[in-house]
Amino acid sequence: MYAALVVDDEEIIRRGICRKLERFFPQLKLAPPQENALEALHYIQNNQVDIVYVDIRMPLVDGLEFISRARQYNPYLQFVVISGYTNFEYARTALQLEVKDYLLKPIDNGEFREVTARLIKELDEKKEQIRDRRHVKSQAEEGKFLKKSRYLTELVRADSSMDTVELEKDLEEMGIRFTHTYHRVLAVIVQDIRSVPGFEDVSGLAVLQFAVCNIMDEVFLHCGCTSFVHEKGENQFIIILNTETSLAAHFLREKAHHLLNVLKSIYGLDAAAGIGKEVQRTEDLCVSYAEALESGFRCSMLGLSEVEICEGTKQKRLEMRLLNEFDKNILEGYIKSQNEAGIRQFVDEMLSRVKKEGLTYTNVKIMCLDIYMLAAKLLAEKGKDTETAVKMLERLDRQAVKNTGLEEFRKYLEQTLCVISRQFDDRKKSSGKTLITDILAYVDEHYSKDVSLGTIAGKFFINPSYLSQLFKKEMNMKFIDYITDVRIKKALVLLETTSLTVNEVAEAVGYKDTRYFREIFVKHMGKTPSQYRMEGVGGGTQEI
Repeated sequence: MYAALVVDDEEIIRRGICRKLERFFPQLKLAPPQENALEALHYIQNNQVDIVYVDIRMPLVDGLEFISRARQYNPYLQFVVISGYTNFEYARTALQLEVKDYLLKPIDNGEFREVTARLIKELDEKKEQIRDRRHVKSQAEEGKFLKKSRYLTELVRADSSMDTVELEKDLEEMGIRFTHTYHRVLAVIVQDIRSVPGFEDVSGLAVLQFAVCNIMDEVFLHCGCTSFVHEKGENQFIIILNTETSLAAHFLREKAHHLLNVLKSIYGLDAAAGIGKEVQRTEDLCVSYAEALESGFRCSMLGLSEVEICEGTKQKRLEMRLLNEFDKNILEGYIKSQNEAGIRQFVDEMLSRVKKEGLTYTNVKIMCLDIYMLAAKLLAEKGKDTETAVKMLERLDRQAVKNTGLEEFRKYLEQTLCVISRQFDDRKKSSGKTLITDILAYVDEHYSKDVSLGTIAGKFFINPSYLSQLFKKEMNMKFIDYITDVRIKKALVLLETTSLTVNEVAEAVGYKDTRYFREIFVKHMGKTPSQYRMEGVGGGTQEI
C-alpha cells in the first residue's frame, strides 16, 4: 500500500485534497496532513511516504525548497505541486526538481484523478523494476555474494588484536577495499523475512537477501557502503561505512530511517537498525559491529525505537544485570508451589524492568540464562528430566537470533516455566504433607535464624494464615510452639556438650535476647540454663 501526504498551509485545501484521495483512491494510505514544510520534513524522515501533494507558497519554507530537502531524505518520492499561481518560473523550477505534475487551484477532479492514477502506475513499475533486479545476475553472483558475506563477517567479528591483513587481501581480490579513514558498522534486523510472498523457499530467501543488500547499497550510495548478510542470522544485514570524513549522527539516523521505510514499502518488511560507534582502523570494526548488533536487537526486541546509534569515543561498559538471590528465591517458590500467576507476574516484572531501566538486549539473555540454571537445578534436585529447561534455553536463543519481539519472548518464557512448575505437583497430591515436610527440614537447618511464621510463609509462597492452619492440622501443634521446641532441644545439646556461655547458647539457637531465652527455658524446663547445666553435667561454666 502506498502512502500519500498533503502539505498545505490552508486547512480548507488540505481537507479538500484528502477527501479527493479518500473518494477516488481508497487503496492509498492517507498520512496525517501537514500545515507547514518543516513538520512535513520531520514526518517524511520517520514514516513511509510515496506521493506528496505540496503547495508552492507556504510560510517558513516554501514548497520548492521543501521538495529539494525532502529529496535528500527519500529520492523515490513522487511530488505534485499544487498552487494558485501560474508563474512560469515556479513551474520550471518544479520541473527541474523532477516534480511529476503541476496542478492549479481550484483542482479539477478529472485532472486530479488522471495525475494520481499515473503516479500509482509509475510506483508499481518502479517497485516491479526493483524486485525484478533481483533476477539480474542472481545465479552468476550467488557464489560471489555468499563468499563476500562470509569474508566480511569474519572481518567484523575478528578480535582487534588479530592480524586482518590476509583477510583484507582476499576482499581486495573481490573488489572490496577500505581506503578511507573513518569506519562505522550499521546492523539491520529484519522480522519475518521468510514471510515475504514469493520468497518463502530457500532459494527465494537467498535472492531476497541479495535484493535487500542491493537496496542498502543504493541508500548509502555515496557513503562508501559495503553491505552483506550476517552468517549467523538470515534476517541480520550488516553495512560497513568507510568514509573520507566523519558522518554526522543525525545524517546516519535519517539514512537508516529511510532505509527501513524503503524495505517496508517494497517488501513489507518490518525492521530495526543499530549503528555502532565510529572507529579509524579496520581492526576495530569488531567494536563498532558488536555495538551495532546490540543496538539493533535492543530496538527490535525491546521496541523502544526504530534506530539507535552509539556515539562517543569511549566504549560504554556493559552492565551485567543478573537475577539476585532474592529474585531467585521468589521464582523458586513460585515454581515449587505451582503458582502460575506468580510466575507470570515475575516474568512480566522482570521484562518491564528491562524496558524501564534501559537495560540491554544482552541483559535479557543473561537473565534467561539465570532462569534456565535455576529451573535445571530444581528439576535435577527432584530427580526430574532437565530436558525441558535445556530446550527452553535453546528456544530462547533461537528466538533471539530470529528477532522475536519482547512480547512473544515473554509468552514463551512464562509458558515454559509453568510447564516446568507442573512437574512438582506431588506437593498438592499429598494434601500438604510434602509441604510441611519441606518446612520442617528448612526449620531444622535454619532454626538459628529468623524462622517466624511470616518468614516461612514468604519463603514457601503461601498465605501465613493458611500455613498456620495447615501446620496445626498436620503436626497437632502451633507453629511457634514447634519452633520453640526445636530451639530448646538444640540448646539442651549445647549446654550438655559444649562450654559455651548461656549468652552464646541463646544466640546459637536463634534468640538475640538472652533474658527472653532464659524465660522461655525456665517455662519449658522448670529451671534456668545454668541450673540445667550444673545438674546435668555436674558443674560447668557460670551463667553470665
